[in-house]
Amino acid sequence: MTENKAERTKRRAAKRSRVWNRRNLLLPLLFLLLLLLAFQVIGNSRFEITVYRLDSDQIDEPVRMVLMSDLHSVEYGEGNCELIEAVREAAPDLILMAGDMVNQDDQDLHVIRHLCRELVKIAPVYYSMGNHEGTMTYGRQDSIAIDRFLEEDGVCVLYNQTTEFTKGNTTLQIAGISTSESNYDKWSKSKLEDFWQSDDYKILISHYPSLYYEKLYDADMDLAVAGHYHGGIIRIPGLGGLYHPKTGFFPKYDGGKYELAQGTLIVTRGIGNHGLIPRINNRPELVIIDVE
Repeated sequence: MTENKAERTKRRAAKRSRVWNRRNLLLPLLFLLLLLLAFQVIGNSRFEITVYRLDSDQIDEPVRMVLMSDLHSVEYGEGNCELIEAVREAAPDLILMAGDMVNQDDQDLHVIRHLCRELVKIAPVYYSMGNHEGTMTYGRQDSIAIDRFLEEDGVCVLYNQTTEFTKGNTTLQIAGISTSESNYDKWSKSKLEDFWQSDDYKILISHYPSLYYEKLYDADMDLAVAGHYHGGIIRIPGLGGLYHPKTGFFPKYDGGKYELAQGTLIVTRGIGNHGLIPRINNRPELVIIDVE
């Protein structure tokens, strides 16, 4: 049967109505998504504080640590005054930096150097380099010896090294591993023999969480800390971090507290922003660790 003019007109009107209804639905949804994205980006301009509490028979009196990583030369207020004040209010006994506090192509180190000069006035700072510091120091033609500058500013840079911290009758052994799991056996393993044999409370700083599930899951240490994964950039409730360029989707140990065979691993989600993809449901964090 041939469709008459009235029926064709009615059908076209119904089609236009469906298209219009879809547009009316999609536009508010798009606006809502943009609003949520803007809210997240604005929220990333401030950091939050995460506190972990641990118990140990090797500690005679409480020890408080501040942990940060992946600053990527970001400043919170002029001269990082907000970050410095947050650390000062926390009143830590020591400060741990787990790498990537700079960007590998930075020419000027004033952000990290000013931050460290202020932080060492609050507590001793122990620094283990990440991949960005490694590239800056060894992987560029115009290399910058960041470890030398940090040491001039009073920072204890641990490049596959161990040092000691004492508070009252409590002694901590602190080691820094500045290599990933792929280079651990070649550059780091033999340099930490005294650290593993110590009976003191042992803290290991490494930028790379993968080191702990690839090489050191069974290692004899009390507290391990890391960063690197930026919390998975986008965090999905119930599933954790979504992605990191090195690991792909859903990186292991993306951020939080994990129990290893003989100790505890705390992975910070990072305190800076880096890359084109904004952090979603994943505000930058400053970590406080209390051991009692």
